[in-house]
Amino acid sequence: MEQLKQQKIWVCWRYETKHSRRTKVLYNTKGYKTGTSKKYNFQWASYDEATVAVKANGFDGIGLVLPKGIGGIDLDHIDRNSILAEEVRELMNTYEELSPSSKGIHHLFKVDVEKIPSNKGKLSSDYYSKNPHNDMEIYIGGLTNRYLTFTGETINDVPLADRTDEVLTFLDKYMKKERFKEDSCDHFDIIVTARKAKNGEKFIALFDKGDISGYGSPSEADQALCNILSFYTGGNADQMDSLFRQSKLYREKWEREDYRTSTIENAIKGCHGKFYIGSKSRPPYIYYDERSKRMKVNCPLLARHIRENLHYIFVRDSARGGVLRYVYEDGCYRLYADEMLKGIIKNYITSFDESILQMRDVNEVFGQITTDLKFKTSEELNADEDIINFQNGILRLSDMKLLPHSPEVMSTIQIPCNWLGSAKPTPVFDKFMNDLTSGDKAVENLLLEFMGVCLSNVKGHRMKKSLFMVGKGDTGKSQLKSLTERLLGNGNFIGIDLKEIESRFGTGNLYNKRLAGSSDMSFLTVGELRIFKQCTGGDSIFAEFKGQNGFEFIYKGLFWFCMNRLPKFGGDDGQWVYDRIMQVNCNNVIPKEKQDKFLLDKMYAERDGIVHKAIMALTQVIKNGYTFTEPQCVEKAREVYMAENNTVIAFFTECMEERPLGKIKDSCTTGRVFDVYKAWCMDNNHGYAKTAKEFRTELADYLGTTFSDMTVRRGKGGTFYHRYTLTDEAKSRYQRAYGYDEFPLLASNQ
Repeated sequence: MEQLKQQKIWVCWRYETKHSRRTKVLYNTKGYKTGTSKKYNFQWASYDEATVAVKANGFDGIGLVLPKGIGGIDLDHIDRNSILAEEVRELMNTYEELSPSSKGIHHLFKVDVEKIPSNKGKLSSDYYSKNPHNDMEIYIGGLTNRYLTFTGETINDVPLADRTDEVLTFLDKYMKKERFKEDSCDHFDIIVTARKAKNGEKFIALFDKGDISGYGSPSEADQALCNILSFYTGGNADQMDSLFRQSKLYREKWEREDYRTSTIENAIKGCHGKFYIGSKSRPPYIYYDERSKRMKVNCPLLARHIRENLHYIFVRDSARGGVLRYVYEDGCYRLYADEMLKGIIKNYITSFDESILQMRDVNEVFGQITTDLKFKTSEELNADEDIINFQNGILRLSDMKLLPHSPEVMSTIQIPCNWLGSAKPTPVFDKFMNDLTSGDKAVENLLLEFMGVCLSNVKGHRMKKSLFMVGKGDTGKSQLKSLTERLLGNGNFIGIDLKEIESRFGTGNLYNKRLAGSSDMSFLTVGELRIFKQCTGGDSIFAEFKGQNGFEFIYKGLFWFCMNRLPKFGGDDGQWVYDRIMQVNCNNVIPKEKQDKFLLDKMYAERDGIVHKAIMALTQVIKNGYTFTEPQCVEKAREVYMAENNTVIAFFTECMEERPLGKIKDSCTTGRVFDVYKAWCMDNNHGYAKTAKEFRTELADYLGTTFSDMTVRRGKGGTFYHRYTLTDEAKSRYQRAYGYDEFPLLASNQ
């Protein structure tokens, strides 16, 4: 672009209204109207001169008159993430930017003019320079005398590349004019049909008589006749030209290529794709029935046509014993209900002729397609851990290369943003994360790592971790989870708490979910984290829905819980359980007057930049052997949680103390200690208590010894912990369980 910016090829433009139509009018840098033909080239300026003039004269923008060897493609009224835009982007792979309206796309490239089909110094008449059927335009300096607006709002900011071969492909694929088809109506049929139509008198006056009395000028009459011809020829430009030459309106002006082309293109565009049915090519599944004298649908042929032209997959639903139907749409397989699939079948028929639609045909075709015995398994969906599906392509994590979408990639999750490949400012998100983590960058990085894994296909059990965000209300802890869920899309996450996960009919809700958890989990006590252990460990789990057969699956997603208090759980609560919990404490309460009710929407608007941060953090997790980077505060919180949640440790900390001088002077046997422990669990752990053996073993492990080494036998008095006893407060509070110190024992140092 820098070389072009130095050349005197730049002009300014301003929006002006002419004949009730808003158009761009060209000006030179001094404020006078100019043009794109060679006679104006002395008025053109450099890029810098043009940009200065825009500010000085209040112009709306700048553009460049394309010099020989430089070409441009203009796509109007198109979403930058649409399939068509992606096709052209993949083909051209050159400098790309948004149009001034932000509703179009421009490509700039180098081209060898000598290799482009031409005739008398202009683009060959076999091709449109402006295709009225698809809103595409192509301009080639040296063949087309045009300019292209320039905004600098880049989509693909790369140097201009030689795309001669790609231009030839583009011309053949998107700009080639349709020639007469063997099954098109011939001239005579079109003329007869037009004469018999409701507006036949209008056609006769123009075509047969050359009567222009009802029009303001001969050009308006030409346009009116072309409008009629466009409808009856199906927008066939060559056929329109041939028919017009047979009309009484034909005159020398029609030989002007620019006039003829613009008149025909305006007529085609004015039809908005709706043409006379007789002009349409009949699809192979439509036939003429001689008996009924009407068009009909051949259902087996339509079913075959759909199999060959529509990308779809059927997936066995192990959970409910049915079939899930997915249709490939905008780079991703979308879940379709039966009626939605029937709608697609219906459209194949009505796109040719609405009058021949019969729902029995739709149902028959639906039945033929859905009884094909070709199924995928749910394990095949989103199975490639090396890719992430974005709106503008498939990101391959191993080399960070953006690949084009392909129906061969069985992806049902598409992140609703573009992969830009570079950082983008996220001021709202940055402030939110700073408030959420109280400025702790290590914690912020951990949260981004976890978010990145959630947005990927990486199996959650590879990390063997879950996220528990703990703190008072109004800290924003649930907002980050909600943002991640919004990026994943409905159907890919579920709100569920730990107790529901462990319940008989709750486990099945995890099936095919990328993220599971609760945004506001109430304090709860769970007997055992059996399913939690299996899910985070990658084990096969058994699940069932009420009234249906059970099934097994491996949970590939992650757990994310937000809560005010950590849950209590019993059963196997060894070190492995706590190692699978990453506890992040959120203590920064945001005052009501400073809370932003639209925070989630504002962060979602920054999603391109946020997702880039998360994916870059994800790459570090992968490089570290699928290991999260846990800050010291998370490791410390784990130790505290273990002490508080483990009833043995918590009981020891709260209710036991060292014996004064190491002497046994009470009746506090090991049996009485366990009895008081069980009573304490009734008050503090909903009655869930360890067995006597588990209590002794875990207490000894915590103290770094063995039960035999920490106890002493005192004759008939029983077995005692020779260094530890219950506190007086514990003996008093749980007197019913403890009893009394019935007799003084001899002092002992053992």
